[in-house]
Amino acid sequence: MNGLSGPFLIVHNIGHARDAVATAKELGRPVTLVSAPGAAASIGPEVFKKIIDAVRNEFPTANVNAVLDCGSNPGPALQAIRHGCENIRLDAEVDVLNKLRDMAVGEVLDGAPLDAYDMADGSAGVAAWLQGQEKQ
Repeated sequence: MNGLSGPFLIVHNIGHARDAVATAKELGRPVTLVSAPGAAASIGPEVFKKIIDAVRNEFPTANVNAVLDCGSNPGPALQAIRHGCENIRLDAEVDVLNKLRDMAVGEVLDGAPLDAYDMADGSAGVAAWLQGQEKQ
């Protein structure tokens, strides 16, 4: 599917990102933060990148990847690439994904469902979910 390692955690704001990374770091786990669905069009790639940069600066030894979800619109995906977002996710035809893969620094994921914990469900369950992912 992709070269990114999970577990995948969906974050909606910087508080979610901090909680996710702090918990993963405490457990010695890598983590891939995925924006909320379609976040490229709502908060935009620049804000998402600032959130990720802030969390990486706050937890410099944590193993953190990030994916900006661009929904089904290639326009925000192009913006994300221009703003330096490493990895993006787009629900699009294979030829569109391949063109973006030629331009992107990191991974371009398709819109296939991810096995992910949504931080909107609360931070309390993150540790147990991460530990369960470790056993898979």
